[in-house]
Amino acid sequence: MTTRIELNGRLVRNPDLRVTPAGTHALRLEVDCGESQGSLVLGLVMTGANVPELARQLRKGEQIRAAGALRALPPGARQAGRLGVEIVASSVERALAE
Repeated sequence: MTTRIELNGRLVRNPDLRVTPAGTHALRLEVDCGESQGSLVLGLVMTGANVPELARQLRKGEQIRAAGALRALPPGARQAGRLGVEIVASSVERALAE
């Protein structure tokens, strides 16, 4: 069973767009979703043909909305002070200013 998650938050840094050896575009984001700044920063990854355009649109500090599934990170990929999960996003969009 997959755990679905929806989140709102601010980008902690600019998007990281890469291309795999197979030619797949992969976008990585870090999103601050906590009540206080820095209290809950989640990693997010998204793949697909539309991610280059999305990467051009997003910048550090922007508010986004995303939906996807939780994925546990292997022990070697975990960072100190971070949860051992990331979001595999099915959708990411800029949120309207609050």
